Amino acid sequence: MSVKFKRRVGLTAALILLASLLTWSLSALAQEPDRGEKLKQLEAAAEQLYTHMQQGSVSEAAADMGVLTATLEGLSFQGLTSVEGIHALAEAIMDTKATLAKAEVVPEEWAESSARLRLAVNSLLHTEHALWQQYYTVMAHDLQQMSKARAGGKPAALRTALQALQRHYEIIRPAAIIRRSPSDINQFTSWLSYVGRLSQERTWDEAALREALVQGEGALKGLFGRRGDEPVFLPITGPDSPWYWSGMIGLWIVLALGYAGIRKFMGNQSITPVRRTKEEGFRYRL
Repeated sequence: MSVKFKRRVGLTAALILLASLLTWSLSALAQEPDRGEKLKQLEAAAEQLYTHMQQGSVSEAAADMGVLTATLEGLSFQGLTSVEGIHALAEAIMDTKATLAKAEVVPEEWAESSARLRLAVNSLLHTEHALWQQYYTVMAHDLQQMSKARAGGKPAALRTALQALQRHYEIIRPAAIIRRSPSDINQFTSWLSYVGRLSQERTWDEAALREALVQGEGALKGLFGRRGDEPVFLPITGPDSPWYWSGMIGLWIVLALGYAGIRKFMGNQSITPVRRTKEEGFRYRL
């Protein structure tokens, strides 16, 4: 084989490789707008589905689900989320389809499943300012209610607040899995299970509950990707809070001032003016 022939073979292979790369690049550029359009259609279908399921519109919701599943065909999730995120989105879709398939419309189930799917799709498309991030304030309030119930020695109130926290977490869970790391998800899930066991014990372990709620603050921040120095709890009203005593002192001051004002007003009403003579009026003048 001559050197000239080898050069021709090498040049041909290089041209073939270059052509393949150009074809792949053009194909990728052609598919990217198509994927972007499909993602917009997916979000629009999820929004429509959410609206109709919140309203309890059976036929419209079923049609929206058909559009949503059709949009998913051939859609690539590469670069959008992890394998766990894709599984969470699929789980949310199957859960919503199962809710729609039930003969009886349960408004609470329809509202929660449609919200779960809507938040998941929104989280898939929006890396910043996703809707599920708004639940941080809601879940922080649930956690605060648990802390207030613990401080007040109210097990039933603590369990009620815990149930609300669990319900809100289930709504955002697929959306959180799409964006957060598995360690953050596992940490919060494990914490929920732990504090749930503590709340069900007949004899309340006050110290363990207090420590668990402190741990819950960190787990909640990790779930939402918040800074460690950002506060979760608002001031808790109750005997253990300084805000309680500040409010009580202020209230007593207001009452005391009001009482003094009333006494002064009543005293002025009972005073009879005494007319002095002209001589008495000038008695103390120099």
